[in-house]
Amino acid sequence: MKRIAFNIPAAGVLLLGLLVTGCNKMLDIKDPVNSITTNQVFQSDEQAAIALNGLYSYLISGGELEVNTGETLGNDLYSAGGITLAAGHSADELYHPSLSGDDKYYVETAARITLQKLGYSTKLWKSAYKAIFNANALIEGVKAAKSKEFTQAYRQRVMGEALAVRAMGYFYLVNLFEKIPLALSIDYNDTRQLPSASPAVVYQQIISDLEEASGYLSEDYDGNNVERIRINKWYVKAMLARVYLYTKNYEKAWQHANDVINRTDLFKLESLHDVFGISSREVIFQLKQVNTLRARGNATPEGYVKTGRYLTPMLMNAFETGDNRKTAWTAAIAGGPFTPAGFSPDKYKINSTNFVFGGYRSEYYVVMRLAEMYLIRAEANMLRGAVNKNAVIDDLNAIRVRAGLKGLPYTLTDQQVTDAIAQERRIELFAEWGHRWLDLKRTNKATAVLSAIPYKQPWNQHQLLYPIPPDEIRWDNHLSQNIGY
Repeated sequence: MKRIAFNIPAAGVLLLGLLVTGCNKMLDIKDPVNSITTNQVFQSDEQAAIALNGLYSYLISGGELEVNTGETLGNDLYSAGGITLAAGHSADELYHPSLSGDDKYYVETAARITLQKLGYSTKLWKSAYKAIFNANALIEGVKAAKSKEFTQAYRQRVMGEALAVRAMGYFYLVNLFEKIPLALSIDYNDTRQLPSASPAVVYQQIISDLEEASGYLSEDYDGNNVERIRINKWYVKAMLARVYLYTKNYEKAWQHANDVINRTDLFKLESLHDVFGISSREVIFQLKQVNTLRARGNATPEGYVKTGRYLTPMLMNAFETGDNRKTAWTAAIAGGPFTPAGFSPDKYKINSTNFVFGGYRSEYYVVMRLAEMYLIRAEANMLRGAVNKNAVIDDLNAIRVRAGLKGLPYTLTDQQVTDAIAQERRIELFAEWGHRWLDLKRTNKATAVLSAIPYKQPWNQHQLLYPIPPDEIRWDNHLSQNIGY
């Protein structure tokens, strides 16, 4: 059997049980007995709903391969904690005080990723492309479906949510690896020899997918807007706000963030202890973890694997005196004969020490939340022009006052406001989805900050990108490796 590009599953087969198969060599085989072909899936709204559920299930619970190693879901899946852990160590957020080469994430922490020691980068690549493949399968299935029992309304829902998931995957891939193939099909003949696409082309596709998805999706959440576990128009708008900020379209970034913030009937900043709860109105989109023993019961995958991870002294020292985020969102690690004292992320309260198989899930895994929209609106507004400075300070103060801090005065200089934006992003979004790592890179501060950290010496600029997995280049000689690897 031939091996297909990107180490993703072969086209056209969706496993019954809602997940795309984890096999990497399936091209010429028949449909397995326990599977549904793409044509069969889209015969009715009910069958399409099963496939759509599978799209989300993979993001939080993985496929065949990941499920068999349940305790590492938060490490191995880009969308279930993998980015938080890898990028947090690559930045100045997470580390292990021993700085031993035997520690998990040592190569990310010490900036020692090589083609022989890839760390977790390949896992991020593979799981993101598997999620993209799943989305592509649904997109193509909707386009090919002929059944009248598959209604127009549900066609649009499936298409919109799949496009948004594809955009999400490519957003993280282009920021972590930069030189990536842009696969928009599940056909092996279309994907096996794709070249590396430029970041501009990838971002153009991300924006196109999100803008198209916005036209298909509802503004409401299922179930009375309580559990926000399905993508709707507001997540798409929030993601567009982020993407436009990254691509320096500050007017559109401001507008999309502003649109979300102004939906006060749906969204509000919650108290620090309620931000990550299942009924939090700060949540724009969250993933609902399965409550099984293998997946570690009622804990989110990230909450489980972050237990005992150390926050760096640089981050802990960056909290202002009286910032309640330090007490609400971090936990002390007691020192012992074999355990150094320190602090661990504690945004998710259910973790490896207290999870319960079958227990109540009081929190789901938050993908996007309102506080980021305030920070995006503030940054974009400042970059639109210093004339907006007072409005920018108002947005920063909404975040600061929630944290128990005093509001910033309007007398700040332009540079002080710019620095305050970076500070609030660092503290509000720490240990979440790699925000700090991506912020350092997009604002061109990464080298200055990271090259000053002793344990990352000697600093190598090429470590700002993860290497393209060597196997991918062996299978597709049109891909090029990132410089320095």
